[in-house]
Amino acid sequence: MEKLLIGSAALLDELNPIISFGPNQSIKRWAGSWVMCDIAIEHAHSLQNLMKIGNCTSAISLLRLQFDALTRSVWLLWGASEKKVERIMQNLSINTANADNGLPSHVEMIKQIDGKAPAEATRMLTEFRDVTWKASSSYVHGGIHAMKRHGEGYPLQLLEQILVNSNGLVMLSAVHLATMTGNMHVLNDITRIRDTYRNILPKLNFK
Repeated sequence: MEKLLIGSAALLDELNPIISFGPNQSIKRWAGSWVMCDIAIEHAHSLQNLMKIGNCTSAISLLRLQFDALTRSVWLLWGASEKKVERIMQNLSINTANADNGLPSHVEMIKQIDGKAPAEATRMLTEFRDVTWKASSSYVHGGIHAMKRHGEGYPLQLLEQILVNSNGLVMLSAVHLATMTGNMHVLNDITRIRDTYRNILPKLNFK
């Protein structure tokens, strides 16, 4: 487990040079997508830190939040209408506090990016949701998975799989951010990152 945590932290470190470039367009759609992807990466950092101190229930809950943020990030760039982008990107005030209400579900967001976003993003988000959604929702909402695992203990294999799944979302975040930089050197480095961390990424990243 310690080796996996060290490798997972190193994978996150690989994103720092990508983040330093920023998006190559300053329009609201790109800015919103970039921020949401950065939030997904923050969730991954927090998941790892919670795993290190043994707060596994909270850590696993963050996997769902990581997925949510990344899905919205990809949707904002590739699937959201201009009206939806404007609605989300308003200045926060009492009057706009509920601007998120009525946005598409994650299933609908993934449908809306299909054929527009890179095929890898659509496929990974779809398969990730199919595989992890019910269990991860149970942790977020205090369901049976959270209650039984927290009460009886977490199998090491489950914790390792959670980290690997989080790493898969981190890798997809790297691809998404690299695309938004518009920098070919950054984009070309994605293959190196994926190959370097192959042993701690899910098979979804290599289909």
